[in-house]
Amino acid sequence: MKLLWLLPLLSLAAVDCQLQCNAATSVRQKRTVIRSPVAGKLSVLDTCQYEVAPWSSQVCQVRIDIERFELPQPRFNATSQLLECVDFMQVQRFQLCGRNNGQHLYVQVQRGRALKLHFSLGSHSTQSTWQLTLTQLECPQNTLAMAKQQPATDASHMPTVRTLLPFLSNFLPRTIFGGNPGNGPAAQLIQTLTAPSAADLELLAPLGCDQFYRSTTGGIASFNFAGGIYMPNMRYAICVAGAANMEISYSLDHFSLSKSNNDVLGPGYDEDCHSTVKTMGRATDYLLIANSYMANNQAFQPTYYCGNQLAGSKIIARPPFVINFSSDAQTNASETGFQLTYKVRQSQSQL
Repeated sequence: MKLLWLLPLLSLAAVDCQLQCNAATSVRQKRTVIRSPVAGKLSVLDTCQYEVAPWSSQVCQVRIDIERFELPQPRFNATSQLLECVDFMQVQRFQLCGRNNGQHLYVQVQRGRALKLHFSLGSHSTQSTWQLTLTQLECPQNTLAMAKQQPATDASHMPTVRTLLPFLSNFLPRTIFGGNPGNGPAAQLIQTLTAPSAADLELLAPLGCDQFYRSTTGGIASFNFAGGIYMPNMRYAICVAGAANMEISYSLDHFSLSKSNNDVLGPGYDEDCHSTVKTMGRATDYLLIANSYMANNQAFQPTYYCGNQLAGSKIIARPPFVINFSSDAQTNASETGFQLTYKVRQSQSQL
């Protein structure tokens, strides 16, 4: 019953605001929808810019849900011999093109700084379309420190910082290890901090995670998997929530990444995928799954996975549940990407 009085406030924060392409001003809303212009306007645009101002001084992450995303596919540049996105979306270090419906990203933002999204539309394709939902997520912050650091001129623009209510103590931030956040010195320290809404704390991704899956089962695919080729020059971390006494099973439904010697068929592991010495022209596409082993042979415990013969395999990993994907700008017919399903379960391994 104590939470009932909060519902009107939470419902106000959930209102969507649609941001127009190349708007003269930025928007400051908890949740913002970005849609592509109509085809007639799109065909004459070279760029499309969006700027989202922080909803409050506590915003530390923005979750970008890519509901619809259709841009021209990356092309092979015959001059540079590299794969490139001609039309693309740039947000911080991420550059995306092709088909990415249903994907998501977490981006870290400096407190008080706006987030900018840039669409480059050099091909003037009328088939391009996108719809993104940006949700600003707030982190706990020390009230006194914030009051000293926040310029007085910002006070009229930022919502007042909320103090931590005793009955919200069960909603403290969790890590990908899980566990009960209500005990110990860390929880006592958090009691001195301010708190965002409970919904925010559920959605926050652990630091370093560019994608974060919170359910115990689900599916993960490489960017532009539907387009048949993965993004060039990508480095990102995919995280799944779990606890220290759990393990995760990855079933590789599709897996085709290049390796250092594509002339030799078969799966690739470790040195086939990632050299300890950087060499120009050497393929560096891989999935890094630390603390992992092959389900059909527990003695075989690679860290890097590549090649085009791992579809149908199952990999077991211990926490933390993190996959690192890396791609270079070189390309060949084997670079179609990966699609997997995962399941978090009670640990069954003695290793």
